[in-house]
Amino acid sequence: MGLTAVQRVIHEFGKPSIIYIGGGWCGYTEQAKHFCLAERIGLYVTDEMSGALWATDYWAYHKRDKDGSPSYYISGERA
Repeated sequence: MGLTAVQRVIHEFGKPSIIYIGGGWCGYTEQAKHFCLAERIGLYVTDEMSGALWATDYWAYHKRDKDGSPSYYISGERA
């Protein structure tokens, strides 16, 4: 999901708390993720949802890799 799709969601439905993309094979662009983080909108694929739903700062939730760094589902899609 790119930034344009995120902006379309906001335009059509108002500002959501979370945008759920779907399966773990899906992803979002880095631009879309950064926009959503700045706007406090959770942008997640299936593999991230259970953690995000229980997080206090749900919009900023992310999985971590083996080194403890944030791990996102960035796709090669263009905005």
